[in-house]
Amino acid sequence: MAKLKLHHWILIAMGLGAAVGLPLNWAAERGHIDAGFVRDVAAVANEVGGLFLRLLQMLVVPLIVSSLITGVTGMGNLKELGRLGRRTLSFYLLTSFVAILTGLFFVNLFQPGVGVDLGLLEAGAAGEKLPEVAVSGGGDVLSVLWEQIRSMIPKNPIQAAASGDMLPLIFFSVLLGVFISAVEHAGDPDAPGKRNAGTVMREFFASLFEIMMRMTLWVITLAPFGVFGFMLFAAAGRGFSAFEALGMYALTVASALGFHAFITLPLILWFFTRRSPKKFAQAMAPALLTAFSTASSNGTLPLTMQCVEKRAGVSQKTSSFVLPLGATINMDGTALYEAVAVLFIAQVYGLDLSLGQQAIVAFTALLASVGAAGIPHAGTVMMVVVLSAVGLPTTAVGLILAVDRILDMCRTTVNVWSDSVATVIMDAAQTPEPPAA
Repeated sequence: MAKLKLHHWILIAMGLGAAVGLPLNWAAERGHIDAGFVRDVAAVANEVGGLFLRLLQMLVVPLIVSSLITGVTGMGNLKELGRLGRRTLSFYLLTSFVAILTGLFFVNLFQPGVGVDLGLLEAGAAGEKLPEVAVSGGGDVLSVLWEQIRSMIPKNPIQAAASGDMLPLIFFSVLLGVFISAVEHAGDPDAPGKRNAGTVMREFFASLFEIMMRMTLWVITLAPFGVFGFMLFAAAGRGFSAFEALGMYALTVASALGFHAFITLPLILWFFTRRSPKKFAQAMAPALLTAFSTASSNGTLPLTMQCVEKRAGVSQKTSSFVLPLGATINMDGTALYEAVAVLFIAQVYGLDLSLGQQAIVAFTALLASVGAAGIPHAGTVMMVVVLSAVGLPTTAVGLILAVDRILDMCRTTVNVWSDSVATVIMDAAQTPEPPAA
């Protein structure tokens, strides 16, 4: 019998987690077993999954720093880096905006909030814990845009790394890579061919990156255990009851995410690379399944890089730059989700947002998705900004928290899938510099 591959084990773990968790949830809801026991089982499962996620998160900062610096120094010249950077940012902004438009189309088509009993939603949200930022947060579009620009520059890169603040850490790593490359290429006119400080630093970060990838290979062998824990937690802790009042909303989000993931992104992938979306999805299966179970694009980043390079054959020079950037600023699923959620809340409150107001939602969701950390529930927290932009109460976030965990798993998978597609396209677009005359 053929040896099972990693993504097969992950699928088995997901199935087992659901198979154990859903009956427990069903029995607890009907009083056949103690609900407290089921909550304890879910809590233990969440801790098991959390241990795996912490192992992945342990790798993120050194992996991002070493991969970005290695990628920048491996470009050869700043012109090539600038070209890749412009293409990558343009692609990320374009696909995120297309995702938002998809979400707006589906929410206007399905009208999931029309006729929904607000009192029923409020009763269902009574036991939900609101994110603290969601109660007090907010800000207009210009404030959000300025804060995004301002937050890119770290006052202390070490502190940014310690707190997991990825956007300033990326900015510093790219800048450091640029100057390492500049020092290396400047050389020493008095000692041509001598290894200078730039060469030493480039070799150091290249070695660190190789070690981090080797460590990643070891950590991902534990993925089935972590996935089992998270799926058991989701199934036992929520089951299907959370969808009673929010079923149409969840269906709208899932349909829009599915359209973007199964139609839009595969078409873009095929158009630019003529590569089979099905085969590429199979190569990315371990990363996508892990993203689904952990709901953390940053935590999945080590596995995403490993799949893109080792299973999909993308060059390390491209992936080491594009993927860390994407895990921080490219949130197609999050942007789509925020747009749908805000219009759903507006429909529940009986507000008919005009096209102009929906355009504000789209633009603000795009900005908010860039600032959303690649951690569970980050999109829910950032939704406060979008709600504030159209004058909706920020506390309304609590109305949709009952199904947020499941939808968070779905949108995180879309985020990682979009990052992966972008990496392949950027790699295909990389052409060698013509030889000097």
